[in-house]
Amino acid sequence: MDKLDWLETFELGIPSVDADHRHLLNIMKQIETAANAAKFETCKDLLDELVVASKNHFTREEALLEETGYPNAAIHKDYHARLLSRAQSVKDVCKEIGTRENLKDCCHEMFEFLIDDIVKGDVNFKSFLEEKGLIKRS
Repeated sequence: MDKLDWLETFELGIPSVDADHRHLLNIMKQIETAANAAKFETCKDLLDELVVASKNHFTREEALLEETGYPNAAIHKDYHARLLSRAQSVKDVCKEIGTRENLKDCCHEMFEFLIDDIVKGDVNFKSFLEEKGLIKRS
């Protein structure tokens, strides 16, 4: 999982959202470190922390989209709900794993969850916010 570095392309130009994304990535790095060291209990705790932090992030992001009049806010909210459901399922599986390699695979899946939100999901509203002049064009 050497892909856990913050890239400029992740930046949306919204300080609160970017800070949340950095926080989520930081938790993922901690999970990766714990998985590599086969610290199963630490991983379980961090997976819980990741899901809670994701829920909080989604709530803030959805409020921002509502405030700015993003026309697809409800669709994005549904997207978040699907991501959280997927993350919860993966987390539940990860908590039952007893081998280092399987735990690392599980962490990979959680990383994909994070990338789905930052890169695939949020790009949809980034252009809307740019057009409204709320963030600078990249």
